[in-house]
Amino acid sequence: MTLKTEGLELLISRKKYGLSARRLWEHTELGQVNVFRKVISACSELNDAAEFIDVVSWNGEAFRLTGLTLAEFQAGLRPVNFEIPCDADLAELAQSDVAIAFIRDVRSHLARCAVRLAMRNQQPPFLPPAKNEDVFGVPHLFSSLQRRLQSMGRSKASAAQWLKTIENFRTKGLRSEEFDCSNLAQSINKLGSYGGKGNAASALELADLCNFHDLRISVIPVVKDAQRPMQFGKPMERKLKRTKDVPRVFVDLPRLVTNFDQALGYRIERVEHQTLWGTEHSWQAVTHDGKIIQNGSGWTGFRTVKEATDLASSHAQQHFPKRCALGRWGQWAWTGGESYLEWLITLPYFPANYLTHHFDVRNVLAHFRCDVREDGDGGRVLMLHEIQSDWAQSARRAIGVGEMDEFDDERPPFLKEWPALTMKLVLLHAAHQGVDAVAWTRGAHQVTRYKGLGAAGLYELYDRTLPREVNRMMKPFGAVSETLGVFVPTNFEIKQTEYGYEVYSAECELLGTALTLDEARAFVPDQGHESLYDVHGIRLSAEIRRAILTQGFSAWG
Repeated sequence: MTLKTEGLELLISRKKYGLSARRLWEHTELGQVNVFRKVISACSELNDAAEFIDVVSWNGEAFRLTGLTLAEFQAGLRPVNFEIPCDADLAELAQSDVAIAFIRDVRSHLARCAVRLAMRNQQPPFLPPAKNEDVFGVPHLFSSLQRRLQSMGRSKASAAQWLKTIENFRTKGLRSEEFDCSNLAQSINKLGSYGGKGNAASALELADLCNFHDLRISVIPVVKDAQRPMQFGKPMERKLKRTKDVPRVFVDLPRLVTNFDQALGYRIERVEHQTLWGTEHSWQAVTHDGKIIQNGSGWTGFRTVKEATDLASSHAQQHFPKRCALGRWGQWAWTGGESYLEWLITLPYFPANYLTHHFDVRNVLAHFRCDVREDGDGGRVLMLHEIQSDWAQSARRAIGVGEMDEFDDERPPFLKEWPALTMKLVLLHAAHQGVDAVAWTRGAHQVTRYKGLGAAGLYELYDRTLPREVNRMMKPFGAVSETLGVFVPTNFEIKQTEYGYEVYSAECELLGTALTLDEARAFVPDQGHESLYDVHGIRLSAEIRRAILTQGFSAWG
């Protein structure tokens, strides 16, 4: 059985604790990072379902991670903030019939995933894998606080002296939120509680105590199952496997291969019948090894070629699944770009549980939509069509009406700095991809796109906040934001599909299909033209790209 989104939590109104398999589901179904200490194994005895189930606190409206898995709770482990009087409450829940059924479903899900079929068309990662020293879970993103302490080496001081030193860091640019999120205050206070000079700690010791575990970042694409796992075309001029297990009444009938999929070898055969009314035809779907596919009723012959191809596609999706990373909101992007993707910046380890109406992923701190297109100088530009944070927007609204304060547990981190953090990650991605520039739309483009809705906020974000933040973070590299031009079709469209690109006329007539954008341009009509759209952007020379990947960015500031 596969876990369903509506059954990922076991939450009972009268209980203070519940169980959740959401993070497991996100890992197996959406490609989210594995947050658990164990990996799913092909050996079923190694897949203890309790090790992949989170224990969550539950107040009747929202839940939070406690930091424990069900297996850890059963082993007697407890986090510092765990309410001991409620142990019995959770133990009772874990042994209930509904919990046993829930655990059984998770066990079945693990068994299915342990023998999962290989996915085709997987999207490459946003950034290379992180190393142990990458405290935020992505390479080239570091803590300024930790680095400042590391630069002080073995210098020792008392708790009071360290607090004064960190306060001095703040006057020189260290964000208060970074210190708060580092969990260093607790360690310094513990040091101070012992008193005496003998309890002095070195800067390196404090640097090692900086703990950003809950803020580890994962950037994942929006993926879904392909609607068309195959692309049928003309038959190949090669010998195909003989059709097997042909029904006796069809054995001697003429058959002709009319459609063929080059990737998987599926084919559609037209079978000729002689009846009292003359010659008739039926179509059948055949696998790469010559086996005729049956539908749920046992039928193999169909009256139309579409019925046969639909059956073949369904069979291929089941046996050779294919993923598609075209996202959900591509209709809001300009046409003519390539490699359109929607990326989610997520916090899978963060205790709070925020779900946006845009995506099924937990704790999406921000998301952005982008493609690659050509600028006026022929360079490759990573074009951002939109960046947004539903979480920050909802938190600001809640703070504005007094429903949330700055110390609320549900408040997202990087509340004020999410635009800067997003652009840092985008610039790191662009440097790895080797593009010549990063660009983003003007506020006017967004206002036009959304018909004036939220105009003031759109102008503020795209025309003021993003240029200001990019200038600040790129100043050390000798680069500043400027106006760039990117080409956008005006009287034709080039749309990206699961199998490449489709070209349409101004009258929405399909002019041709191609595997690559360059090949698609051959179908652009003679009078087709593109216009340069003025956008905000920053140029990235090879030298700047190397410097970005060498120096990286601080998560704050």
